[in-house]
Amino acid sequence: MLAYLNGLVGHHGKNGCQLYCGLKGQHKEKVGIYYPCLLKPDNYTVEGCDHDDVSAEDIQPASPELYLPNLKYLEQHLETGIFKPTIFLGFRPDRILGIPTCFGSDIMHLPSLNIPDLIINLWCGVFTCDAGDDKQTWWWATLVGEVWKSLGKAVADTRPHLPGSYDRPPRNITEKINSGYKAWEFWLFLYGIGPAVLYGWLPDRIWQHYCKLVQAVHIIS
Repeated sequence: MLAYLNGLVGHHGKNGCQLYCGLKGQHKEKVGIYYPCLLKPDNYTVEGCDHDDVSAEDIQPASPELYLPNLKYLEQHLETGIFKPTIFLGFRPDRILGIPTCFGSDIMHLPSLNIPDLIINLWCGVFTCDAGDDKQTWWWATLVGEVWKSLGKAVADTRPHLPGSYDRPPRNITEKINSGYKAWEFWLFLYGIGPAVLYGWLPDRIWQHYCKLVQAVHIIS
């Protein structure tokens, strides 16, 4: 994992950005998993992460000025996002792109495993929720019953049309999602064929929002 090399906390840390942009995450009360939300949830007052909305245009690029001073406070890794000095500090500064600029985004796990686990379960209405939440009100959960089965067939039907260079084209997601669906299959499903095969199955508002995610992932890939 990249975290062993760059010394940063993982994606679910308060400062979970692997490019060390400074964006602080937010978490549910009494749950220690942070998410990099730009918009503050309604009626949200969790101490330590109830900051106001953050504009994507205000997110700062990684810089040594943000990273290096925080190396002095490793015991405060919740706030700094650094749990140990990076191994890259052993290189001569004039031989690398700079720290943390040289860090990779570690995009395999987030878009290929973490995000699919979240949004597919939401679309299917099987996401674990609070006791006070009513799944009957989840208007976005449209991938259920025969719709979910039809989507799986549509995904499988794309296989003959995908280039061989794709290595592992996505299988029928309805049948295989719980039996070894690979990260590359999730990637191709969500960020390759997804906008096409999901069109009409998801509500327009959700589909449009999802397409923005696809565009963002393609930009950073």
